[in-house]
Amino acid sequence: MNWIIDECTRAAAHDFPLPIEAQQHLSQFGGYPNCNPVGWQDCLRTVDTFLQCPAEVPRDAPNQIISEIQHGHYLPALALTVSWGGMWRTKQKIYSNRNLQEIHDTAENCAQSITQTNSIQQSWELLTSKPPGFQWSSVMTSKALHFLCRALGFNRRPPVPIDRGVIRNRVWPCFRQTIPQGGRPLNWDGDGFDAYCRYMTAIITWAGARHWTTTQMESTIFAEYKDE
Repeated sequence: MNWIIDECTRAAAHDFPLPIEAQQHLSQFGGYPNCNPVGWQDCLRTVDTFLQCPAEVPRDAPNQIISEIQHGHYLPALALTVSWGGMWRTKQKIYSNRNLQEIHDTAENCAQSITQTNSIQQSWELLTSKPPGFQWSSVMTSKALHFLCRALGFNRRPPVPIDRGVIRNRVWPCFRQTIPQGGRPLNWDGDGFDAYCRYMTAIITWAGARHWTTTQMESTIFAEYKDE
């Protein structure tokens, strides 16, 4: 997958890598055992259904979300992504009174764009921009595009989730404080694609040093820093 690499961030991430204790990458969050899509019909069209899921596997497990997308079930996948990301409190902002068919069609268009360009830039701008864009936050956009790209086969350097509590409030300060004043890159705040690319530049740099995927790197640092 193609990325706009921020050279200041790349140099800082290379010279002052984030402290990570794990020698092997840690697993991505596997979903909520009590996840149950009953009552989610307001997030689906009448033609939408969820795939069958083994009883022992959380409905919103990453592989289940990816399978939904691969079957063209964009709205079920989105609902499960909202659940997996613990974002039900912002559900109204995500759906924002939009026509569900429009959301489905936009997700399908994003998939086509990513396949054609090997980049999420067009999709990112569409999802985060003001109306007629969706005006989603970078947090929701990054999670949705993470699973969409993996479903499309981009498994080495897919976009990875960014969140405020762990990544912006804990990982960023820990990374930043070790860098000399004159070499500090700009932060990862806001919904702009440039800020997200700075975050991805750091993730790509750290993942490359360990021969991990970006998913493995984000999952590891999230697991290590969430309980600090």
